[in-house]
Amino acid sequence: MIEIKEILEKEGKIYAISEQSPFYPDYKGGQLGDRGKISEAKVLGVKEIDGRVYHELDRYIVPGKHNFEIDEEHRNFVKKQHTAQHILSAVFANVAEMNTVSFHMGFDYSTIDLDVPYIVENVLKEVEIEANKIIQKNIKVEEIIVSKKEVDKFPLRKNISEKVKDKVRIIKIGEYDYSACGGFHVRNTGEIGLVKILKTEKVKGNLTRVYFVAGLKALDYFYNYTKILRNISQILTSSIYKLEDRVGNLLVKIKELTARIENYSEQIAEEKMKEIKPLKNSVYFLEADDLVAKYMPKYFKKKDSLLIVFDGEKFYFTSTGDNYNVKQIIDKLKIKYPGRGGGSKIKGTFIPEEKLNVENILELLEV
Repeated sequence: MIEIKEILEKEGKIYAISEQSPFYPDYKGGQLGDRGKISEAKVLGVKEIDGRVYHELDRYIVPGKHNFEIDEEHRNFVKKQHTAQHILSAVFANVAEMNTVSFHMGFDYSTIDLDVPYIVENVLKEVEIEANKIIQKNIKVEEIIVSKKEVDKFPLRKNISEKVKDKVRIIKIGEYDYSACGGFHVRNTGEIGLVKILKTEKVKGNLTRVYFVAGLKALDYFYNYTKILRNISQILTSSIYKLEDRVGNLLVKIKELTARIENYSEQIAEEKMKEIKPLKNSVYFLEADDLVAKYMPKYFKKKDSLLIVFDGEKFYFTSTGDNYNVKQIIDKLKIKYPGRGGGSKIKGTFIPEEKLNVENILELLEV
């Protein structure tokens, strides 16, 4: 049974608050917390605040004692990701002298931050292979409880926090890793099945973040990865092994065609501007494709005039003198008609939310 002392509704969420809880809190030690049920309510998240446990629920329950149920499938998922993190961190430290400074677990992937500005590809490959070898050896994962005075007897990968005063829980993975940790772990490495490094990115200056998945999540990654590659290879009529060259060649062609389209668009804009006539007084208006519209101001040579171009979505304004202030025009439009836009004294754009005719703009200019 779990005793709920209080129900709090905040920002559209329902929290069942208790003094003690069998549910492990989210991100304590970097890992995801428990999921499950309290009475008939699903537990969506768990966090610990000032010594009290807040269980986010999908529905209201009354304070009091309730039956609870831990989602063991979710807990097993957490165990595999967390133990895989210990193994990866240990291998990075042993193989490349890269130390883990933080860990964050998610539903789609988990990450570790390493104390190096970058990692070369061959190191990633070596670490991934070595980590999976350790998993395949089916090594026992042990829990050792010792006093703080006894900690020095063990080759911990990372020093324990000064905040720890009493007993220390050490997770031992053969002779590969000793880490002080309070989270969930598998009984032996074989339960993990597989770990896969997804990518890396530079963060916080001199740190590198490594993204990874483990267990069935890694298998799911491979399934989706191969499905996408297979579909793309069919679309491009290319084998998977030749996709990289095929895509590279297509990108070159696209770049060449884009340059030609831009060139033609500019030529069309130049020709259109040769025949342009005023709509009213010194206001000129044209409708054109957006690729053409962006080049029209370049060839608008009428002095003390206003050019308005509409591409089907937005209005482009260009002023060639003091008779028209584009910024002021757009500000007036935004007051009278719903939309967004902005610009300077000589150039700007306005995107109306509703249909807007150039006649409406002319009427506004006459005010």
